[in-house]
Formats: sequence, structure tokens, C-alpha cells
Amino acid sequence: MNFKGFEFDENTKQTLNALDVQGRIPHAVIIESKDKTKSFELAKFLSMYAVCIDTERPCGQCGQCRKAFNAAHADIKYAYPEKKSKSYSIDQMREISKDAYIKPNEAAAKVYIFEDAENRLSPIVQNAFLKLLEEPPQNVLFILLCENSKKLLATILSRSVVLRLKTHDVFSDTACENARGIVKGILSAREYDLLKALNVLLEKDSADETLLIVKLIFRDGLAAVSGVGAVFDAELGKSLATRFTKARIIQMIEITENAKIKITQNININLLTTWLCGEYRRISWQR
Repeated sequence: MNFKGFEFDENTKQTLNALDVQGRIPHAVIIESKDKTKSFELAKFLSMYAVCIDTERPCGQCGQCRKAFNAAHADIKYAYPEKKSKSYSIDQMREISKDAYIKPNEAAAKVYIFEDAENRLSPIVQNAFLKLLEEPPQNVLFILLCENSKKLLATILSRSVVLRLKTHDVFSDTACENARGIVKGILSAREYDLLKALNVLLEKDSADETLLIVKLIFRDGLAAVSGVGAVFDAELGKSLATRFTKARIIQMIEITENAKIKITQNININLLTTWLCGEYRRISWQR
């Protein structure tokens, strides 16, 4: 993806790049952030990505991108409650559902953006919206902006990718400690140590951040293999380089990135930790 002109945290950029490479940009994205400006910036970026005609999207230069950037694209609709209402109505959602199945006017895709979704989408309206998400039209992207995605129905969350924006690249002490525990579990000869360490991912609010830090430690391992300085944890990076080859560390990075994507898709965390444990152990002990 081309992030020129946009400033997102590394976690967000890595997640978006991974989705792009795997061709898995979903039909519904939930952007969670207390910073509304950042939420709108990411919504604008994704809408430009959806309509861009260049090979490296969003190019920011084509006519489609410029219209999207200026919120003047006929196929990108910012949905607002009707008149003085504070929430979307059933009738309004039905009209949006009908419109979504109509072919785009000028782009290859259509985009619908809902601001303050957790407050403006009542449970009844969300259920009406759910029917649209269960059988989505082709080349349509729905973007829901919110401060707290947990206020949305679980059925909506399960059919969407949740992007939680960080306003700065400062990691919590808990996430750092949890990530180091996971890497130590990988280095341990006992499978139980790794499985126990992975249980911290049951804390969904910090799971994505924890796995991002795990990736950074793996990258320190690659740096140690190449004789380059570490950026996060030199000691654990050196331990990884001593135990694993460069190829195996790269495999672990890829597995970790896949796990981060699965978290955004609201996978069962117990299944995820079991899968991760098996994959890390497989890579660790392969010949």
C-alpha cells in the first residue's frame, strides 16, 4: 500500500499491508479510536484505496483519488442520520442496502462511511445492517467509525475487520512483558511454557499490541543474525539468533502477522493460542 501523505502507526500499516498482499481487504472495516481526526484519516485512506485506478493504491494522483480525498466522489457516501435525528433509522438503512446493490457511477467500487457507529446504529438498525453484511454486494466497502467497538453487536464484529488505531507508538508495560514472555516460551524446551505464555492473548484489548511487540523482538533476532543493532530487546534478539536460523525467524514473523490478522477478524482466542503454539513449535523443531 502507498501511505504517502498519511501518518498511521506501524501496527496499522503492517496490518493493512498484510491484508493487501494476501488480497483480503474485507467488505466491512471497523475503525476504533478516540481520535476522530485519525479515524476519518484512515477512512479517507481506505476509500481512496477502494476507488484508485493505479497499480500502487492509493496513488493520490488519479482523478478517483483526488475526488475521494476531497470527499467529492459520487461512489463514496458519508452516511449521516436524517434531519435532526441522532441515530440512523431502519428506513435509512434499507435505502442504503438497496443503493449498495446498484453499480458504482464511475469507480470500480462503492464505499459507505458511518461515523459514531456505536451510538448512531441502534441494535435494531445493526440487525438490519447485518443482513447486508451476511450477503454483501461485490466491490462494496463499509467503514464504521467508533470509539468503542465492544458496543457493537458481536455478529457485526464477527463479519468485520477491526482496526484499532494507536495515537502514538508507545507500548504498555503489560504488553511488553507479555510479548517477552511469549518469546521466552518459544525459546523454552517445554511446550507448556509456551502455551502458558500465549494465554495472555486472552486479554483481547492488548493481544494485538502484544503480538506487534513479539514481531519487533523477532526483528531484533534477524538484526542479531545480520550483525545489526537491535531496536527493542537486544538480549532476546541475541537468544533468538543463537537458537534459530534467519529463515526460521522469518517464518515466525509471518506466523505472528497471520495471528494479528486473525485477531482483527475476531477469531476464537483459545483456538488461536493453540494454533500459534503448534506453529511456533513446528518451526522451532523442524529439521
